[in-house]
Amino acid sequence: HSNPPPTVTQELDADEQMRRIMEESMQVEEDRRVRAAKEASTHRTAAMVHAGEAAARRFDKSNAKTTTKKKQPVTIDLTKNEKKKKATGNPKSAPSSRSSSGDLSNHHPNIKVPAKLQDKSKEEQVLRCTDRLKAYPAAVDTLHKALVALRNDPGNEKYRKVDKSTPGYKRSLADAPGAEGLLLAMNFYARPGTQLLIMERHRVDPALLYLGISALEGAKQTPEYKEEKLKSQFAKDIKAIQLAANSSETEAIKRADFMSKCPSEPTGGSGALMQVVIADETVRRRFDGDDVLQDVLNWIGGHGSIIPDKILSREWCLVDLNRYPLAPIDCSKNTSKTLQYIGCWPSGKLEIRPSSEEWKLGENSNAQIMGSSRGLGSAPTEVLH
Repeated sequence: HSNPPPTVTQELDADEQMRRIMEESMQVEEDRRVRAAKEASTHRTAAMVHAGEAAARRFDKSNAKTTTKKKQPVTIDLTKNEKKKKATGNPKSAPSSRSSSGDLSNHHPNIKVPAKLQDKSKEEQVLRCTDRLKAYPAAVDTLHKALVALRNDPGNEKYRKVDKSTPGYKRSLADAPGAEGLLLAMNFYARPGTQLLIMERHRVDPALLYLGISALEGAKQTPEYKEEKLKSQFAKDIKAIQLAANSSETEAIKRADFMSKCPSEPTGGSGALMQVVIADETVRRRFDGDDVLQDVLNWIGGHGSIIPDKILSREWCLVDLNRYPLAPIDCSKNTSKTLQYIGCWPSGKLEIRPSSEEWKLGENSNAQIMGSSRGLGSAPTEVLH
């Protein structure tokens, strides 16, 4: 005979019994883990025991030293100056050691602070101020003219007075380092409460004026003066060229003719971005990589019809600012070369500058220096120059 099927009550009892067995098993495992953790926390290896004993001994020794050590009285060693000031009974007037003028010489006897320029000799003041002025041709020219007039007519009061509030002073001398210093070295002095520099008649020194005029004439022979003088004249010429289109119909027609020779500008941001610095203005346009240098010259001619002729005649020059060393591009030799060949791909930055005497004569001191090539297929610097 087969066994009868279990009833619902029997199935529930079996499940409850199974649940209780599992709970008891889990409780036993948890108790085992707790006991193992307690045993591990109380168990110490021999190395741990020795380390703890050594730390305890070091702690005991340090405590013994601090408890037996006697405090030593603090003594303050006053310097001679401090002792003198203390004897006067006015300690508040004594400055700190950091602010004392003799502190540096006391602690660093081998270091000497250089004297201020106004404390040096008149000759050194004149030469130092003139040397700082050599890159400022407008200031050099103005001061030379003023000192020559003062030397020729020292009794004229207007030559012994400089007004710093005038437009001429602000334009030529205000931002030139050493300009006012040179006037002060010439025995001018600042009148309090005014913008005037005054020289009294009895303080006119012919020898000092001769020195100042000679130093300024020497500054005019320096490369810095000549270069800045060329740039200044170049900026004036460019400004006159830019204004000519507004007043001359002929100039406007010539510029339009140059622009008509330019290739169409690539659209959608493609092509090479060309930037040309013309004095204080930067013009931009895009060209294709197979456009040639003549196309760039035609575009430049659209900003001044005489500019391309001045570049080709070497009165002015075109310099690639992305190459080093900087050297003018021989535009006559490279007019048919592509922008990629001359290194203006995928971009180029050129500047129009006044030419040096060497470049006007067909020479270039940087031509023998190997330069970098910009981009795939571009020529080295010595080939372009």
